This record gives sequence, structure tokens and C-alpha cells, in this order.
Amino acid sequence: MWAAIRYRRAQAVVLVLLSTLVTACAVFAPLYERALEQSLLRSAVDGAPVADTALVARGGRSAINPDLRPAGLAAAVPAQVQALYSAPIGQMSDVINIVPRTGLKASPGRMVARSDVCAHLTLTMGRCPAAADEVLVSAKDQKAWNWQLGQRFTTTVPGPDTNVYPRPPDAQAKLEVVGAYEVKPDPRYWLRTTLDGKSGTLLVVGTEPVPAIDDFVTTEDTFDQAWGQVTSTLSFPLRRELLSVDNLDEVTGVIGARASTSSQGGALVESELPLVIQAVSGGQKQLRVIVPLLMAQLALLAGAILLLVGQAAVEQRRPEAALARLRGRSREGAGRLVMAELGLTVSLGLPLGFGLALALSEVVRRTLLAPGVPFEVPVLSVAALAASAVVCALAIVVAVRPLQRQAISSLLRRVSPSRAGAFAVVDILAVALAVFGIVGLATRTLTGPLALLTPTLVALAGGLVVSRLAVPVARSTGRTSLSRGRIGPALTAFGLQRRPAMRKVVTVVSVAVALTVFAANAVVVANRNWTARAQLQTGAPLVLETDSVNPTTLARAARAIDPSGDRVTPVAVIRQTAAGSTPTIAVDAEHFASVAYTPAGQDLRLAALKPPPVDTVILKGQRITGTVTWRLSSESDVLSGPSPASPADLAPVEMRLLVTGPDGTALIRQVTTFPANGSGSRQLSTPLLCPETCRLAGIDFRPTDPAAKTVSGTVTVRGLGIDGTSMGISSPNSWNPFAPVASGTTDALDLASPSADTMEFRLRSTGVAVARTYGDVPAKVPGLLAGGVPPGGTAAAFTAPSLTGAPLSVFSAQRPGALPVVGARGVMVDYATLQRLGGTLTSGGTLSVWLRDPGQADEVRKALRDNGIGVLRTNTYDAAKQRLDTSGSGWGVRLAVFTGLMAVVLAALVVIVMTVTGWRVVARDLAALHMAGVRMSVLRRALVREQLVLVGVGTAVGTVCGALSALVAMPLLPLFDDPSAPVPAVQIAPSVLAILVATVACLLVLLPVGAAAAVGCGRRIALRRIRESV
Repeated sequence: MWAAIRYRRAQAVVLVLLSTLVTACAVFAPLYERALEQSLLRSAVDGAPVADTALVARGGRSAINPDLRPAGLAAAVPAQVQALYSAPIGQMSDVINIVPRTGLKASPGRMVARSDVCAHLTLTMGRCPAAADEVLVSAKDQKAWNWQLGQRFTTTVPGPDTNVYPRPPDAQAKLEVVGAYEVKPDPRYWLRTTLDGKSGTLLVVGTEPVPAIDDFVTTEDTFDQAWGQVTSTLSFPLRRELLSVDNLDEVTGVIGARASTSSQGGALVESELPLVIQAVSGGQKQLRVIVPLLMAQLALLAGAILLLVGQAAVEQRRPEAALARLRGRSREGAGRLVMAELGLTVSLGLPLGFGLALALSEVVRRTLLAPGVPFEVPVLSVAALAASAVVCALAIVVAVRPLQRQAISSLLRRVSPSRAGAFAVVDILAVALAVFGIVGLATRTLTGPLALLTPTLVALAGGLVVSRLAVPVARSTGRTSLSRGRIGPALTAFGLQRRPAMRKVVTVVSVAVALTVFAANAVVVANRNWTARAQLQTGAPLVLETDSVNPTTLARAARAIDPSGDRVTPVAVIRQTAAGSTPTIAVDAEHFASVAYTPAGQDLRLAALKPPPVDTVILKGQRITGTVTWRLSSESDVLSGPSPASPADLAPVEMRLLVTGPDGTALIRQVTTFPANGSGSRQLSTPLLCPETCRLAGIDFRPTDPAAKTVSGTVTVRGLGIDGTSMGISSPNSWNPFAPVASGTTDALDLASPSADTMEFRLRSTGVAVARTYGDVPAKVPGLLAGGVPPGGTAAAFTAPSLTGAPLSVFSAQRPGALPVVGARGVMVDYATLQRLGGTLTSGGTLSVWLRDPGQADEVRKALRDNGIGVLRTNTYDAAKQRLDTSGSGWGVRLAVFTGLMAVVLAALVVIVMTVTGWRVVARDLAALHMAGVRMSVLRRALVREQLVLVGVGTAVGTVCGALSALVAMPLLPLFDDPSAPVPAVQIAPSVLAILVATVACLLVLLPVGAAAAVGCGRRIALRRIRESV
């Protein structure tokens, strides 16, 4: 047996290498999947704040447990869970009220006792508390209020909540200052506890501001039973190295069960670790789809190659089997000889493949994955090794079975007799499965193993069909070339027709190229979608979220940094807490496109958002001045006087200015009144009542008498201004069209300007105020609406939150699929429009500065700081893209690179194996032709041309099949970890460039391999090969 293996050393090496690759592919998949799952866990846990992964047991004192302390909460956490955490940190806290200086009101604060607290504080004076009622104060408070050691503070002790009436008076505690502290930063110890940072700020108690104070630090002895409302916590920092993929479900279940119920006297167990684990689980689920999807195709290719190479090896051993039969061995005995030789050869590759897979996994673990991923050999990898052995054995058995059925006369023939019927059955079956898979994927009705294998089945069917159709084509081409005297092309064509290697090479190359094309397209399409989502999530290359609440201040600072507005732009995002609410994003419509990313596949109509070319009118001064002339008539249903009765006199009509204050509050300023019937004129001199400034928002006329049925007429206003200076608002183009308060009414307020600085209002009112709003802000602001229309509105009229949180009337100028930052639900409006409305940012909003060039970040931060604006958070596109690249889906899709490379390597091996196993027959045939007079150069060129044609045809078929698979099978590939609908919509159209590049790469590898194999075979053409067959 070993002698037979040594006789065909080259073939044995190739078979060992092939089985090594098959085993490596099978074993690497579970190793890679396991390492990725651990990497996702390590990245998520290590990237999460310590406070998010800690477990906190929390409880308060009650009548059942009036002296609860942190140590009493330990029983609420099961022992198996405590084993995953470090030593707990206990804390007790309660509210106090301290008068920082005589004559001031009491400031609310907090007193805290925490385990080993002084080891995490720097004492600037005094000592650590050692007894009850001794406290530390912050160094900032001590310096600001000049507190001294030994100074005492009296505070009310919050007693227990009772139903006793009247409630007994609260006790008093006298706290003595024994030192001052500064906090040492240590997130693992402090978690979410913040002692300082409040000193120097103001709190609003009731309606009055009072100075805020930092926390007092004391000992647990201070909190005796008189402190009936003290809160105790026991925090367990996570030992992150102990958290593994294997115990995620157990940890989540225990924490979830404890968090949903109370125990141990009302104690609750809290942790955000289940949320972190949930994000990891999403990535794991996607990996369990992506890895099988890609590896199943590679496994099918490897299995097919094993079978084809086994058949080629068996074909070469037909004479040996015939000789064994002539010497008395049975059919089965002769077959077992061949099985033993090939099986031993293939088995040598199993341990080599296992070692290669471990080495590849180790390289990936050490160079690409997150630090801390352990080296593991999961059970599935051992099962994959066993499966590889079974597949290799089955491939050899299936390849040898036809040999056992043939007669000795058939075995002695140089080429085995073809069995067209059998091949036709295989072809039909492959085509049927491929068509079924394509239809199922196209209609989204196919799932399971067949769906995963469909891309490879398509290429397999294409290769089999094309290679079968190519036989008559080659025969016809050979005859034509021979009739024209073209010996070289005729030899190539007849060689393709006669030798069975053609079908094998074309089929394998087509499958390998299709798999490579599919893999390359998957990587490019995935990257395209990751880029689109990262751009949508951040909005711009770099975003600086600020602490500013004044949109005007931020806009001025941004304009000072970049006067052109093409590199830096202010953006406001206003969100509401209600579920399903529509957030607002306000942008500089003129310059936004030059700084921000445009959502993929969309063209935002930003020009529709630009504010009207009407300047805002700022009212500043003492009195409203001008002249008003009126001529009005009215109707009323109320009669007065003796018969015949006449309409009763009505109360006057008010003329009012609508203004907004500096905080954005809508205000009304009465200018004057005039009778509802009659005419007259009056000089205006009315207090403006705007201590700072106001913005002119509009003007209205309101009948004040409820009995008024109609009021109509003309009101002319001349020289309307402030302190004698005209506002310059007489042009009708500067005002928004009149909008009635209800449809179907006859209310109207028309405006004309018969002369300079004169406004003539023609009004008709059915008893309600009729108004015209000033045109610097449209009556309905244009917006780009993504998602559904907010409740209660239509696309033509709905409300969205403004900067102040007040409802803003908006109409949809475009319905894009998604908007930057806010995603699939939100409305985009113009920043300057909201800025004109005035006001400061509501608590649910964020003012940020977006930068086109991240390199300017430090410069912009400094400029903002110089303007008194701090940066709270920095978001970058690169960071968002990196998170997607290193997600479970990201790492899973990268496996496509491995499968594509392995597919090309396997195809190259097949080309070599087909040459190695058949070179003797080819060399003898061509040597006979050379003896007949055909030049050696013609024979060798024909041989090279034959290999190039095989590779070229297989590559062409594989490219077409790979492109088709990319079109129908890409929806199977999950590109994002989160199960929610991706925003923007996933773009899975195949990448033509990726397909072409993958095709060219395959040709650059396979054509030289085929040519080299043909050249090597051609060098063995010699006359002595004829003697070997005699």
C-alpha cells in the first residue's frame, strides 16, 4: 500500500492537501463562531460602563425591618450569582436640609455612608468620620461657605412613613464637620454615586432658587432607627472575566427573576447587565445564520471536489483493479484495495486539517478579535472533525463503487465507457433543486438547509449543464477546425470532447467562482449598508453635543468659527418622552448638505425648508406708537330700547399685537380699542411691556362682546412703531395669508398698503379674533416628514415639538424614508425658522455642532469653550462604523472572505489533481500524435489551450451563477444585529464592480495554475510513453 502511495507521490500529496483543506473548513466554522461569540461578549461587557454591568440590591426601611442595613440585602442575591461578582459595596443615604450660612434658606442635600469610603477620597483637611453624626463636607463647599472643623449643622431626620394622624414631629440631628474631601475617580467603586459637582449651582425649591450643596459623607452608625426613610444598597461589581457565553442565559434568568419580584423585606435586585447580554444575544443569533449560510456552501463544494477527485483517482487505478481481479480477487476485494489506498491517503489530512483550523482560529483570536477571548475547542469542532472523516470516507466509497460493478474487459480499457443516462439523472436532479431554490428564495418561501445551499446548487447545476452541452460543441468545433487544417485548435477541441476531466473541472471551477463572487458581493453590499447606517446614525463625520440651551448663542458661535457655514453647522434635535412621538431635527437648510451625510438612496429637498426672505422684527422700547383709523359696523341678536327695538350697543373691538418673549413664550399686547359700530381715529401710545425684547409675531382684531354676530369694516394703521420709530411692516408681502380658525366661516382679514408705512385691514369677524401672522415665520412651517403622520394630523397639517417643546404647525414638503439621527420617524425643519420663534431648548432636546472635517474638532471645542459652551459628548462616523464592523453580523460577513479564498484554492487544487491523475494517458496520446508527425510545440499549445478553455468556461458560468445567487440569496444574510427594521432601508442590489473584481481575481489565480499544470504535463510528452503502454 505504501509502495502504491509512493508510486503516485504527487497525487498523494494533492489528496492529503485536499482532505486537509476540507477538514480545516469544517472545523474552522465552529471555532470561528465560538470565538466570535466570546469576542462579542467581551466587547460588549468591556465597553459598557462598570455601573451598567454591576448588580445592585436595593431596599428601604419599613415597619417590618426598621433597622435595615446593606449587609441585610446580601440574601436577596443567590450564591451562584454572587460568585460572578466581586466583594459588594454597601451604601446608606437619606435627604438632609442644611443652612449653609446664617440668614439663608435651607438647601436640600444628601448624606451618604459607603463602605471603605475614605480610601476613595482625598482629605484636604481633618480626618475620616469614625462615630455617629460625624461628617465630611466637600472641599468646594468648605471653601465657598468657609465651614470650619467642628462646625455643627442641624437637620431634620426624615422619620418612617406611617398612617398615624397627626404625624409625630420629625427628630433633629446635629452633624459635626470633621473634615473635607475631594473624590478620587474610580468608576469600579463609585458606580453611579456622585458626591460632588453640585456646589456652586442653584436649585429651585418651590419658586425660589437656593444654593446647592455637595453630599455629606458619614458612617453607618449615624443612620440609627430614627432615620426611618434611609435607603440601603448593596452593589456587586461584575468580575467580567467570569462571564462567558455558556452562562449568559442563567445570569439573565436569575437577575430577571429577582428584578421582577421583591424579597428579603422588600429588597429589589437591579442590573442593566441583561440589556448588555440581550445585545450580545442578537449578534449571536445573526452569527448562527451567517456562518452556516457561508460554510454550508463551502462544505458542499468541498464534498463535490472530494467526490470528483476520488473518481479521477479511481479512474487511474482501473488497470490495477483489473489485474487484482485476474489474480483471483473478487469485485469487492479489488475495490477494497483501492479504497484502502485512497482512504489511508485521505486520512493523513484529517489531523493536519484540524491543526490548521486551530492555527487559523488562534491567529484570528490574537490579531482581530477583542482582547480576553479565551482559547477554546468546542465540542462542535470535534464533531466537525468526525464529520469530515465520514465525508471523506463516503466520497472514496462512492467513487470506488462503479469500479466494483465493471467487468474486467471494461477495466482494461483506457477510458471507461460513458453512461449518459446516469449523468443525465444527476444533471436533471441538480437543475431541479437549483430552480426550486431560486423560486423559493425569490418568493421568500424557502428556508432551512436547501435555502442555505441554493447559491452553490445553482452553480453546480450550471456547471453540469454547460459541461454537458460543451461536449457536442467541442466535437463540432474540432471537426470544423480539422476540415480547415487547423491542427492545434482541432486537438484542443477533441481533447475536451474525449477526456472526462472536462466536466469535473468546469463544474468545480464554476462552483468555486460562484461562491467567490457571492462572497465578494456580500462583503461589499454589507459594507455599503453599514456605511449608510453609520452615516445616518451620526449625521456628519463628527458631531459635538453641547450643553447650550440657547439656539441663537450656538448659531453665533458656529458662524464665528465658520463664516461660510460650509464646514460647521448648528443642529437641534428635540425629542418627546411619549412613546411613538415624532422628534424634530432643525438644520441650517442652506448649508446643511455641505456638512452632513445624505441618507442613502435619497435626495432631501432642503431648499423647501428655507425661511421666507422676511426679516424678523424685534420690538425694543417703551411704547407702541402710530395712528389708527377705523370704520366698522356690527350685527347683534340682542335688541334694546322701546318698540321698534334696535340692535344693542356692543362692547369695543380690541386691536392687539402678538409677540413672543425671549424665552419663546407667546404673549399678547393690547394696543387700543375702538367701537364695534362707527368710525374714528386715534393716536397710539400704549406701553410695550417687554422688559428685554420681543419678537413681532402678528396682529389681530378681537370683538370683546359675546353678543356680536358679525363685525366688519376697515381699520387703517399708519406709522406703527416703537417710541415713534416705524417698524417698517406695511408691505402685504411681509405677512402670512389669513388663516381662519375654522373651515366654512366667512371670517376674513385682508391687508393692503395704499400709501407708504400704511396698513389697511379689511376685516370681517363672526365674533372671533381674526389675525395675520408676520411672515418671518410661516403660518405652517415646511418640513421633511419621515415615518407616519403624528396622531391627529395629516401630511398637509400636523404638529411637531419646537425648541421650547411647544407644538409647531408643520406641513410635509417631502416624505423621505429616513432622516439623519432621528431615523425612520421624525420631521426636519429649518433651524433659523425655530430660532426666530425664540426660546430656549426644552429638557428633551440637544443642541449640537456638526463638522465636515473631524480634524477641526479641537479647534471647534476651544472656540465653543471661549463662548461659554461646553461639549458633553462627541459622536463620530468612524466610531459608529467601527461598531457595525465589529458587530456579530460584521464579523460573520467577513467569513465570506475566507470562504471565497478557500473556494479558489480548492478549485486550483482540482485543476492540479485532474492534471496529475491523467497526465500519463494524455502524454501517451500526444506522444503517439508526435510520432505521427505533429510538432511538439503544437501539441503543447493545444494542451495549454485546453486547460485555459476549461478554466475560462467554468469562470464564466460561475460569474453568472454567482451574480444570480447574489440577487436572490442576499436577503438571507442578516447585516445588522438588532432585530428592528434597518434604517435606512437595506440596499441589497448586487455590486457589479465587486462581481467583476472577484471574477478577474479568480482568473488571475486559476488561469496561471491551469497553464502551469498543462505545461508540466506537456513536458512529459515523450516517445517512451508509448512503450509504457505496450
